[in-house]
Amino acid sequence: MGNISEDIITIILGAGLGKRMKSGVAKVLHPVAGLPMILYPVKAAGELASLKTVVVVGHQADRVKDVLSGKDVEIVHQTEQKGTADAVRLAVESIRDFTGLIVVLCGDVPLITSETVTGLIDAHKKAGASITVLTTEVDDPSGYGRIFRDNNGSILKIVEDRDADDSIKRIKEINTGIYVFNGGFLSKIISGISSANAQEEFYITDSVEIGIRKGLKVVAHKTMQREDVMGINTRAELAIAEGIMRSRINNRHMLNGVTFINPETVYIEDNVRIARDVTIYPGTFIQGSTVIGEGCIIYSNSRIRDSRIGCGVTIKDACVIEESKVGDNAQIGPFAHIRPGTVLDKDVRIGNFVELKKAFMGEGSKANHLTYLGDAEIGSGVNIGAGTITCNYDGYKKHKTTIGNNVFVGSDVQFIAPVNIGDGALIAAGSTVTKDVPPGALAISRVEQGNKEGYAEKRKKIKMKSEK
Repeated sequence: MGNISEDIITIILGAGLGKRMKSGVAKVLHPVAGLPMILYPVKAAGELASLKTVVVVGHQADRVKDVLSGKDVEIVHQTEQKGTADAVRLAVESIRDFTGLIVVLCGDVPLITSETVTGLIDAHKKAGASITVLTTEVDDPSGYGRIFRDNNGSILKIVEDRDADDSIKRIKEINTGIYVFNGGFLSKIISGISSANAQEEFYITDSVEIGIRKGLKVVAHKTMQREDVMGINTRAELAIAEGIMRSRINNRHMLNGVTFINPETVYIEDNVRIARDVTIYPGTFIQGSTVIGEGCIIYSNSRIRDSRIGCGVTIKDACVIEESKVGDNAQIGPFAHIRPGTVLDKDVRIGNFVELKKAFMGEGSKANHLTYLGDAEIGSGVNIGAGTITCNYDGYKKHKTTIGNNVFVGSDVQFIAPVNIGDGALIAAGSTVTKDVPPGALAISRVEQGNKEGYAEKRKKIKMKSEK
């Protein structure tokens, strides 16, 4: 790491519990569009090409570390929450000799974008400042630190809401908690911040007054992108952020060629990838790491999670697809449940009220209605009749059913696994298959039918007699 002024290190503050969330879960772990909110400032830091990203954790540190696992971050543990300046001090200890720019972000500001932070950095450089604080104006500033300026508009200090008198509380320009510091300055002053305030905490906001006293240039850069700097302190604010993020995600997909019949009703998480010419109907949920290929149609009220959907797939109303793969031009639903571990080859047809779990179906195979296929390997060109069940569980362990190519399975068949069905076999309707079936064979397992002539009339006479 060189002492170059263009170098950037980002510190993300994520140690707080968030009492106003009324939750046993640390605030930065609450999800926004499917991701814990701490991951959004981490993403922004990566887009800034930070030389290093330091995340300060505290409450539920192990759970936060698990969320950050695999991310290019360094973690610092604030064992006792003494305020933002104390958190920054702990982070600065690992970068003490750094003289570039230090960006401070908040772990509970998930809507932050790298564009807004870049604007702050540019303003900092242009002003030749030692500290630049990002501010904005809001209609209701209660709970936020206020930006106190002199008659010339220069910032004098930041006053926390708890320490503000009535005149300062009327100020609508607030501190967003996002800063740029010259590294050398921050390292020198951070340990000199005191806790002489209502909360007896060390506030990073006090660095503004220290910088002014030292005759350094301190700048407040106001952004008009209010939603970008929205902090999350309550469940209501979490819901607002969720709505904004959802709109951003859906707009991004529309710009990339995806059609939404009613985008306000569609929920898509941040990691989802969707190709062009996909049409999505209202009430759809697409979650996790799902990838959807070109030309798909997803009808209303379906949910897809952590799955890979091929090109030209039609997913009809009210389907659930989880941790599965669906091949090109397949048709699913309506009311189908594709459970984890299922792989469907191209041109497969899965109809209404069909459930699959850890099953493979080959090209062109179909199960059109009222069927359960679990722990099964099914070849290509197979017809599965209505009411078919693979009986895969014996009460102790799961067993596999293997069905070859071009097999015809009649309705209401039970396969008692483990069992193997050869290519081209025919399984008669109503059969219970307990043994392997050779290729090309007919398997039939039924109780012999007996007809009692005249029984219905005799029964009717007996009933009439008893009623008299």
